[in-house]
Amino acid sequence: MAGALSDPSRSCAVLIGTHTYTELDDIPAVANNLSRLRELCRDPAVWGLADERCRVLPQASREAILGAVEEAASEATDTVVVYYAGHGLVDPHSGELHLALSSSRSGPSYTALRYEELRQVLLHPSDGRSAARRTVVMLDCCWSGLALDGLMRGPDVAPAVAVEGACVLTATAATRQALAPPGETYTAFTGELIRLVESGVAGRPALLSMSALFQELTAALTAKSRPLPQQSTRQTAGEICLFRNRAGVPEARPAEARPAEADGAPRVAALATAGRAGPPGGGPVSPVLSQPLDGRPELVPVALTETLTVRLGRYPVTHAQFGAFLRDPENARWLPAAARAAGTEVDANYLAGWCGADFPAGRADHPVVAVSFPAARAYAAWAGGRLGVPLRLPTAAEWALAARAGRSGEWWREDIAAGRVNFRGTHGELAPVGEFPPNPYNIGDLLGNVWDICVDDTGAPVLRGGAYDTPAARLREQLSPRSPVECRGNVGFRCAGDM
Repeated sequence: MAGALSDPSRSCAVLIGTHTYTELDDIPAVANNLSRLRELCRDPAVWGLADERCRVLPQASREAILGAVEEAASEATDTVVVYYAGHGLVDPHSGELHLALSSSRSGPSYTALRYEELRQVLLHPSDGRSAARRTVVMLDCCWSGLALDGLMRGPDVAPAVAVEGACVLTATAATRQALAPPGETYTAFTGELIRLVESGVAGRPALLSMSALFQELTAALTAKSRPLPQQSTRQTAGEICLFRNRAGVPEARPAEARPAEADGAPRVAALATAGRAGPPGGGPVSPVLSQPLDGRPELVPVALTETLTVRLGRYPVTHAQFGAFLRDPENARWLPAAARAAGTEVDANYLAGWCGADFPAGRADHPVVAVSFPAARAYAAWAGGRLGVPLRLPTAAEWALAARAGRSGEWWREDIAAGRVNFRGTHGELAPVGEFPPNPYNIGDLLGNVWDICVDDTGAPVLRGGAYDTPAARLREQLSPRSPVECRGNVGFRCAGDM
């Protein structure tokens, strides 16, 4: 439930942006971001900040930025908002996030503003602790997810200070680059934020909470196959409301009851559903893609050639979807204990960590792993019956055509450069489906995250695509499992079907 609107007479905003650089590529859209956000923050129909309470800092120096943030943190007694857009840089030694300034360059961290400095100024202005009860930080830059440790952590923070706490909203995950689409007025993340504030969101309450904004941003950016935002909240910070909802209604509908997007884009459920509630006391929360209650996979028609079109799973089958399969009494023989006891179609590692049909906590939207070739085929047959279309596992040839997505040359390098691939040295662990943008055919995780179980020309199982622990050079390899019943913690599967 959203709280009251942050009092504009007792709140402050500092909007920071660097759009021209001497050593890095310019980002002209950043200037447009600042201009329009300032207008919206000052608009009484949206928020209503007085001019002196909404400070804009284009092309500012480190000293000017820290000084303005310190002043805002001292002056605001309700909410202080800090927004930054520009290049994000990562210190090559510490791995910390730095916010690029006009003269910054890649490599030497001393040429940029260390995010930790800005965080400390928000927490500890020189004249004492911040007067603001609540803090919102929005970062529209590459690698901005590195800031998601939260603003109110550490033993030196008194509990009273963190009651309302802080909300950090970032344009990307810690391993992802942000996007400024050529020819568009605003950057990808801020453009969607501006659109939501300008137009409002039908079916949402009269005030837009930070949690609601995060859910709507995730849905919009997912539909456009763009980098996905991340959010960290402390205590009730997700209820902070900075903007009135121009299309709002008095009472909110539950997020999971809202209809799916008309174009078939994945739906975004409430952040606390599907086993993905945030850590106690707040912490990074990844977007949660809702799963149909009956466990059916989402299929996408893909024209692989001029004469061949197939249905292919948009993502690998998830824990939640496979759990629905196991809860069907007809599939009792595939429950972990029963299948392992039989020993004919799985090995001893089958569904490691599961308890009956219950998967490990927090894994609802992660690809199911440690399944065998026969188990994957059984799920496909069952799900096809639910959908009313015959389903199977993809062939290795279909997988290869879908991964190439009509491109020639070293197409996989494009996917890696675009941040579509979870492989060794990036995310570092199994990620939820939808965490990484799909390829040009709108299919996700074909490269990386989990190996896909496919079938070769003889009908035998083969593995394609690599996983979160696979080196980049091996992502396009084709492997054969040691046996059809082998179950590995980095191998999953997706469904396919003929048109």
